[in-house]
Amino acid sequence: MPRNEMTAQNSREVEEGKRQENLRAVKNLLNRGSVKERFNAILGKKSAQFTASLVNVVSGSGKLLECDPNSIMAAAFVAATYDLPIDGNLGFAAIVPYKNSVKDPATGQWTKVNAAQFQMMYKGFVQLAIRSHEYQKMNCSEVYEDELVGYNPITGECQFVNDFAQCSQRAKGEFGKIVGYYAWFRLLSGYTAELYMSRAEVEYHARKYSKSYQNDLRFGRQTSLWSSNFDAMARKTVLKQLLSRWGILSIDVQRAIQDDQKVYDASGESSYADSQGEFIAAEDPFAAEGRVVEEAPEGAAVEETPQPDKSPATETAPDDTPKPADEDGEPEEVDITKL
Repeated sequence: MPRNEMTAQNSREVEEGKRQENLRAVKNLLNRGSVKERFNAILGKKSAQFTASLVNVVSGSGKLLECDPNSIMAAAFVAATYDLPIDGNLGFAAIVPYKNSVKDPATGQWTKVNAAQFQMMYKGFVQLAIRSHEYQKMNCSEVYEDELVGYNPITGECQFVNDFAQCSQRAKGEFGKIVGYYAWFRLLSGYTAELYMSRAEVEYHARKYSKSYQNDLRFGRQTSLWSSNFDAMARKTVLKQLLSRWGILSIDVQRAIQDDQKVYDASGESSYADSQGEFIAAEDPFAAEGRVVEEAPEGAAVEETPQPDKSPATETAPDDTPKPADEDGEPEEVDITKL
């Protein structure tokens, strides 16, 4: 076997060994008495089903197996508090891998860290809103070119065609004809609210607030949910913005908006890793109209991911050159009292 092929094979074997080591670490953490007690306190009889689902999700994702087991457990604890399925295919919530650059405040060295991130999905927001018993109806959807009559950005009102039977683009799956995304709800009191965002606005939002999407565009890859499932992330964005602006926010919905896309370290401290990083200039959808978009204050709930404090531990590395990661043995136990 040529030396380069042998080197590549050895590298793959080392990586697979590290993944299996992380999977064993996750299982060991789940078997600890304090961790079991925490899940039982949150989920009761559902805890065994949830932890089994967690093992299936982690073992089925090569990227998650590369993540720090502590961050996986921390994200799992957050997910458990919402009592939502964590299988991303179901569209309620997910635990997703994320490569973060962190700076050690003591040494000043940058390190690439694979961390797991809790991510609420649009069905999860709908489910939490339903549980509040304040909403009569709610929906969010893509809008196709032949369905939209007009949109007034001043009043926020949308006008759609009267006879959707005459529209064919949705039925034919002409995804290139999607022009925007729409969310709407009606409260039991009769109050209604709606929000429409054009595809250009959503694209602008994604480029500005998702570091992983920025890197996908920069390096021509598809590692983020914005790249692999843009429409689902767009529906989540428009619904999240609608609820945070005009909805009745139960405690769970408020927490979901805050917890969405947080990364937790071994001490239980959290940060919004995906909102860091250099901003890739995106075309401002309002520029042609001569209007200026006033951005919300840093960390406002209406944004996709609030901006973190720029502490030394969460600064973004000046480049994407991988640095060697610490390869200790079994991870420390997550401080679950801080989650």
